[in-house]
Formats: sequence, C-alpha cells, structure tokens
Amino acid sequence: MMRFGFKIGMVPAMLAILSVAAPAQTMPDSPVPSPADQMLSEMLKPTTRPVEAPAVAGPQFEALRPQGYVETPATNMLREGTGIVDRTGYLRKLPDSPYSQFVFDNDPSVPFLPPMFVLPSLRLMQIEDAVAVTTTDLRFTVSGTVTEYKGNNYILLETGPQDVGRQLTGDVPPPSSRPSSAQQLLDEMLAAESARRKPEASPSNPAAAEDRTSGPGAVSPSAPPLLVLREGSEVVDRVGRLTHSADGKTAEFAFDSDGSALRDPPLIILPNLKLTTMENAVSADNPDVRFRVTGMITEYRGRNGVLLEKVVVVPQSVQQF
Repeated sequence: MMRFGFKIGMVPAMLAILSVAAPAQTMPDSPVPSPADQMLSEMLKPTTRPVEAPAVAGPQFEALRPQGYVETPATNMLREGTGIVDRTGYLRKLPDSPYSQFVFDNDPSVPFLPPMFVLPSLRLMQIEDAVAVTTTDLRFTVSGTVTEYKGNNYILLETGPQDVGRQLTGDVPPPSSRPSSAQQLLDEMLAAESARRKPEASPSNPAAAEDRTSGPGAVSPSAPPLLVLREGSEVVDRVGRLTHSADGKTAEFAFDSDGSALRDPPLIILPNLKLTTMENAVSADNPDVRFRVTGMITEYRGRNGVLLEKVVVVPQSVQQF
C-alpha cells in the first residue's frame, strides 16, 4: 500500500518538473514566407522613386565641320500648290542663279515666308523693269502659286488686273501728278516703261513678240521666225524630250515634231515636282526618254516657259514606232 501511494504522489511532481524544463511551443499564426516569395513581394510593391533616363552607352564624339561652315536654322518649305495672297516684299538679284529671289516682309501679324525664287513670267518682267528705271528701293504686293524643286521653293507670280488690261488693250493710263499710294506709283511706272518699249517687245502686247530661239536665233538657218505663245495658254499631251540650255542652268522641253517642221521652239521647264519626276526617269542606261506632257505657258523676254501639270513616260515599245 505504501509503494502504490508513493508512485501516485510522484506523478504530479514529475509533471511539474517536465513543464518547467521543456520550452513552451506555440503554433504560428501563418507560415514563414520563403526567400523567393519575399523577393516577389518586394518587386510587386509600388515604388515612388523617379524614373531616371538611361545612360548613353559609348563615347561621345564632336561633329566635325569644314572650315568656314556656318550653322543655318532649318526652315519649313511650303508644299507645292500653296497659294500666296497679297504679300509685300522686294526683288533681289542673285549673281550665280538664273532666277531672282522675292524677299517677303515678315512681321508678327502674318505667317513667316522665307525668300523664294521667282519663276519667269510677264509679272516678273514688269517688276524688273520698274526696278531698273529707279534707284528707289521698291516694294511690291504680289500673289502667286508655290512650287518645289531640289529643296527650294519657287513662286509663279499672278498677273494683276491692271496687267490684264494692258495685255488686252495696250492702253497706258496717264500719270497723275500726285499718286494716291505707293502701289499706284508703281503701276504708273510700269505703264510708262511699257509705253517706251518697242511694240514687238512690249509686255503689253505679247502676241507681237518673236521667240528668240526661232528665225535667226535657231540652229537651222532656214527656221522661220515664230511668235511667242500667250501667257496662260496650255500645252496639252505633247511628246518630246528633256534637254538643257546651252549654259546648262535651265531645263528645256524639245518637241518631237520640231525636228523637221521647225514650228515648235523648245520651252523652258519651270522648276517644280514634275521636273524632278522627269529628271529621275532619265538615267545613264536610258538617256533618251520621251515624255507626254501637259502644262501652262508663261512668257519672259522672248521665251516661253511651261509649268508642267502632267508628265507621262512614253513606253519603250511605243517609242520604237
């Protein structure tokens, strides 16, 4: 009885000793994340750090410029067909170019226009004549249509209402003693200069002017003298070739039919995108390309020019017949 009582009394004591010696173990509320889970969690957290521009790899080189190079600001070209309406400016001669430039007056109230080459026409003739008879710096109000050629803008000046009247009637208004405006003074100067010209060379009577490349000016001694075509008339579906003037500065259109009849003097091709198309079609492998063209005629000092509106390459199969 005593051994049994002893064992029973020892059990609570042993349990108390075990509870003190063994560390307490508690169940965690959530499993411990693995290193991969921690890395993914950090990547998904939103960041407030500013985004930095990537560094440019490789060494930096300074652009080399030839001696005398001057950096010029880029100017936006106008698209071909853009109309210019009533803009003032002055005419500037260029020594190394067959074309003069019209320099526009620019101020904050109007859109900026860069200088443009002026295509030969009756209006250009009259402006040049007015500049030639005075030492005053004249400014002109012009309207016209813009063309593009080899990275430059050109402008074909429109004929003013007073010029149309002179072409049709040849009348010269009497000069007034006191012009009411600078434009009226310019008109009177243009009229007076036209009256002093010979009838066959007067821009007020273009139908009487002879083409400088016909008659004595032609290569053939038997070529008849021909009158220039009226400005504003049309050349429609004519076939010919792209040639150049004797000095190589201007492109010309030589009619196929002029080889024997000598009735079609060559036309000066006014620079525009159609001329670029023709030049691109002519190559070293095929220099004798024929074109069918349509365009509007201009007149300038005894020569006719053409502003091409349509250009079609004649196929080789057709050229053989």
